[in-house]
Amino acid sequence: MPSRLDEGIQSEENIMFGRTISTIGAAALVLGLGAALPVQAQDTAPVRIAFVSGPLYDSFFPPLYQGANDAAKDLGVDLNYIPIDEHDIEASSARTMQAAIASAPDAIVVGSFISTVVDPLIKQAVAAGIPVYVNQSGRDTWKETGAFGFVGQDPRDVGFIAADRLKDGGSKNILCVINVPGNPYLQSICRALNERAAELGIASENLELPTADSTDLNKVQRKIGAYLTSHPDIDGIFTPNALVGAASTAAVDTVQKSGKVLVGTMQVSQVALDQIENGKMLFLINEQPYLDGYYGVLFAYHYVKYGLAPVGEVSTGPHVVDASNIEKIKNVFNTYANVIGSK
Repeated sequence: MPSRLDEGIQSEENIMFGRTISTIGAAALVLGLGAALPVQAQDTAPVRIAFVSGPLYDSFFPPLYQGANDAAKDLGVDLNYIPIDEHDIEASSARTMQAAIASAPDAIVVGSFISTVVDPLIKQAVAAGIPVYVNQSGRDTWKETGAFGFVGQDPRDVGFIAADRLKDGGSKNILCVINVPGNPYLQSICRALNERAAELGIASENLELPTADSTDLNKVQRKIGAYLTSHPDIDGIFTPNALVGAASTAAVDTVQKSGKVLVGTMQVSQVALDQIENGKMLFLINEQPYLDGYYGVLFAYHYVKYGLAPVGEVSTGPHVVDASNIEKIKNVFNTYANVIGSK
């Protein structure tokens, strides 16, 4: 027979985050825990999560999308994935976040790709009672927005590792290629690479590609090839994008500098894995975006349902892929679609 405490727990409801949710209020009082946590009723509709992130035409995001969908399926979450348009990144970042808020979800997971645009909207969502979890981009500012956590990798770590790897390979002048100008995450990676290169006593410089050209392999190849021709001292390239990494190795071949210019990239692709295996690419750095997507949904779900969340930041990278682990990585890549990376 249920006790009075059990009945109190079952019957007590609070209005929290702008929704009616069952709580552990009576138990919280007994245990001296103070205010009740945000806990969803056990027998209500599925948790609704709006996930604002990157477009699937960018090779980084299919694994993230797969992870988010797998988590939603495992947890019974009603997931609304809202992709931005990198070709109009500032306006698109605003529109997609506004759409997420307007849908009145139980929680929002968002990549703060343009922090000056997205962060005020995160604050708006939080003020409206919608908990927000920051995903993949926005590590430097998520605490200021009122978000309850962050999952992703530190771009500073990426830049440092890339500089170290290229320097160890023999590079003395590194080019860091930014494929989405205005994206603070990519800029932070190249800025950290520049900082680490200076510490190592080698040179570095950055090249920003027009966003409209960044998905056209031929245009990117020509631009990087032209840069290598006009800057003959460049002997190392790092790109935070798999497509641009492939274009870089093609450019190196075109200007007849194979073996003279080392290339590293970020994001896993079939081409990048093949090129590491055959020696055309030195390494790639994997943020493990599948985990970004899966954990983003998982943590938001746990927060809505139980009021639980990891404390601080959860790192999914950087994870280095090179000749030492390429066989295992390729096996997983070929067996499980969109888990390690996209085709």
